[in-house]
Amino acid sequence: MPHGYGDLMTPFIQTFFERKANAALKQSLERACDLSHFKQVKARLEAGEDLSNELPQLKKMAKKDALAVVKTLIKRCDTDLNDYWTLPKAAKAKLSVTHKSYKGELVPRFTATYQFATTLGLVEIKVTTQGRYVFASPNTKDVKKASIELAFRDVEKQLGLAGYAY
Repeated sequence: MPHGYGDLMTPFIQTFFERKANAALKQSLERACDLSHFKQVKARLEAGEDLSNELPQLKKMAKKDALAVVKTLIKRCDTDLNDYWTLPKAAKAKLSVTHKSYKGELVPRFTATYQFATTLGLVEIKVTTQGRYVFASPNTKDVKKASIELAFRDVEKQLGLAGYAY
């Protein structure tokens, strides 16, 4: 059987990324509520509604300026949602994060991919979420089969150096 996403991670790595994901989801819940609110405000402003009674801070602003402020707040929320997944620089992991919101779901669904360069090859940990469910899966296709366990130990060491030893 070819190796890749089917390989088993160590319990340390599995637990680490489950905890990281749960912490990110917890932070995201509040931010996702803000994001939803700002998107509603944006839609209502674009529709020409006067929101100055609901949002007194808009009273002194022209519609164009109010829209610019709301767009900035939306962008900041999106950035925050992705930043919750970052690791300290000491972990030396490359990270790519995407999130998508679905109607009726409070928290967006995330896909966070961490790439760790080890002396034995690239180890990739992909974390996906759906609601409160977290799925972490490794990809070790660049690592020789006999070296997979050592490559995971190298990842553990990088996470430990970043101050994540439990």
